[in-house]
Amino acid sequence: MDEYDAFVAAPEHSLELARLQADFNREFDAPCPPVPVLARRLEAMLAGDRCFAVAAGAGRGLVGHALVTLRPTIYFDGPLAALDELYVQPALRGCGLGSAIMRCLLLELQRRGSLELHINVDEDDTGARRFYERHGFANREPDSAWRMLLYYQELPPAR
Repeated sequence: MDEYDAFVAAPEHSLELARLQADFNREFDAPCPPVPVLARRLEAMLAGDRCFAVAAGAGRGLVGHALVTLRPTIYFDGPLAALDELYVQPALRGCGLGSAIMRCLLLELQRRGSLELHINVDEDDTGARRFYERHGFANREPDSAWRMLLYYQELPPAR
């Protein structure tokens, strides 16, 4: 792990981040836009202040990443954060890279004044759920016995 650093990525990392995301989607047989489209979108997103990425890598290139989007909320002055993606190349899992990425993104959220991070996880993804729970995340609000659920609906494209 010492040879890899986690850092807040810049727009110029967009192509490498897009390649990692495509690898992630391919691993889980999930649909994914072409890498150039992802890179273009990431570059635009990372140039603004409503999104940031954390990357892990060294001279050989990036080997893991997280993508966080931010939005205003009425509940506190800082942004509400959502972890959209977190990926580490399979051969490097279990080496602490995911934890390094998580520490870096939590520090960045603290720096930006965010007081809450939301993460959506598939119920059957027990490995991801264990990882997030190990890092202090829960699917219940404090002092509540009720689990939180995500509801989803695809919307038709605008005409």
